[in-house]
Amino acid sequence: MIDKVSVADCTLCGACINACPTDAIRLKKQYLDFCYPDIDADLCINCNKCELSCPILGKKSKPENGFPIAFAAKSKNDEVRIRSSSGGAFYEFADKMLKDGGYVCGAVFDEEFHVKHIVSNSKNDVYRMMGSKYAQSDMGYCYREIKDVLEKGHKVLFSGCPCQVAGLRTFLGKEYRNLLLVELICHGIPSDQMLQAYIRMQEKKYGAKLKRMEFRNKTKGWHNSAVRMEFENGKIYAEPMTIDAFMQGYFRGVSLKESCFSCQFRNFASGSDLTIGDFWGAELSIPDMDDNNGLSAVIVNSEKGALFLNRREIICRQIEIDVILKYNQSLLKSFDEGTQRTAFYAYTERYDLERAIDTFFQETLLRKAKRKFRFFLRYVWYTLQGKGKPLY
Repeated sequence: MIDKVSVADCTLCGACINACPTDAIRLKKQYLDFCYPDIDADLCINCNKCELSCPILGKKSKPENGFPIAFAAKSKNDEVRIRSSSGGAFYEFADKMLKDGGYVCGAVFDEEFHVKHIVSNSKNDVYRMMGSKYAQSDMGYCYREIKDVLEKGHKVLFSGCPCQVAGLRTFLGKEYRNLLLVELICHGIPSDQMLQAYIRMQEKKYGAKLKRMEFRNKTKGWHNSAVRMEFENGKIYAEPMTIDAFMQGYFRGVSLKESCFSCQFRNFASGSDLTIGDFWGAELSIPDMDDNNGLSAVIVNSEKGALFLNRREIICRQIEIDVILKYNQSLLKSFDEGTQRTAFYAYTERYDLERAIDTFFQETLLRKAKRKFRFFLRYVWYTLQGKGKPLY
């Protein structure tokens, strides 16, 4: 049964939950601030379908011969890029899938700002899927829904973290020509509980319920992406990702789930057709394509991915993959567990998540001084390059 997979390995991809014919598995087993699969022995029929669907227990994949091939890419529509986290590659791929009469599965916020995956053929839902969401997504029964749509002959684009892509592949158990798998360049994932605690903190501070949240707002440019929160009383919180308290836990490797520190699906092992993410370092490697509105890194891992990219009207330039890997090391190796992690979770047990976030992740005077110094260096660089000046 699936309980042979340890907390240190389980990615919470949801494949076992979707595969169980009696719905005997639920995310109920608590470890730190994550909930892991728990089996109801009264419902379990020992069919082992949960094991067969588990990507941790299954065979890992690798790119097809002749791949991967890397590109810098961006949408031709500036409004799409501003709304996107990077260069708008996901929107352009999803839009093409909808025009082909297909469906898209991606992560959205629900009304309470929990992150979940949905399957849809609505452009309005694709808009909801746009933008990074730094919390564990609830897959629900999306894998079952995707299988049903595929079996009816419809096309599907699935977008998710590498472990979620791998989970869908092992759940399906066979290749589908009408399925396009798109993985995100993934540093790691904090929990839904962590995000909800942070939202409660901000709602108390600003005196109203949260109305809208963006993790990568580009009002002040792509290189200065900010966490932006709008509240029902009209107040607005906006701070650079590098300052925001929730993102500090993410960047320091403190709040990520256990398996993220030894991820088995890096180095293109998920079986994805395409890999997408931010083209960090673009201002140095391809400055003529970087206008600070966002640029995507797109890596093609299969012939199917190559054919789909070629059919998409998107600005592309082929580059050496090492240019992307230089600033996206998480493609190849897991992030180190933060030195504060043990102390942080011990503090949460004594108090709670809200107090721990406030104590450990708020910007200190030293960090503020370092940030201002980095701003000065960036200001000098931008001035010398004739690109105007940065806003942070």
